[in-house]
Amino acid sequence: MVDASGRRYTTNPLHAPGETRNGDTGRMWKGMLPPKGRHWRYDPKVLDELDAKGLIAWSAIGNPRKIVYADEMPFTKLQDIWEFNFPSSHASTTEKNLEMLRTIVETSSTPDSIVLDCFAGSGTTLVAADQLNRSWIGIDRSEIAIKTALGRLKGRVDPAQTRLFAPTDDILLAA
Repeated sequence: MVDASGRRYTTNPLHAPGETRNGDTGRMWKGMLPPKGRHWRYDPKVLDELDAKGLIAWSAIGNPRKIVYADEMPFTKLQDIWEFNFPSSHASTTEKNLEMLRTIVETSSTPDSIVLDCFAGSGTTLVAADQLNRSWIGIDRSEIAIKTALGRLKGRVDPAQTRLFAPTDDILLAA
C-alpha cells in the first residue's frame, strides 16, 4: 500500500496466537479485547504510543493493524517469482545458477548450519554454501560429478578439512 505522502507500507496484525489471562496483553484496548484465543502483540501502553504516532491502520471490519514502512525495513522481502540469468555454458544440463543457489542457501540457513546436497552434480550448491561460510556435505554417485565439484572448490577449501568417502557405490564429499 502507499500512504498519502507516497511511502510504501504493509500492515501486520496487532494480535498473536495464545490467550493471556492475567497479563497486560490480554486486557481491553480502545474498548476491545483481542480476538478469542489471541492476545495483543504489545502492551496497551505501546499500542497507545503506536496509535499516537499514526502507526495503526484500521481494517474495514475494525481490526487494528500495525503499519510497517518498507523504507524502514533492513532488508527486502523476496517475491514469489525469482528471475535469474543462466549462463549459456553450463558444466552440465542440470547445473543451476550460482546466484539463485546463494539466495536459497542464504535465506534457508544460518552460518552455523550444515548444507546437504544429496545430488551434488557440478557442485554449485556446495560453492554457494562455501561462499556463505556454511559447512556442507555433497553426495553424488558420479565420480565425474565429484571431480567437477572438487575442481570448482579448488583453492576455496582446505584439503585437510575435506573428506572424500565412498560408502557403497555413492561418493560423499564433505567440508
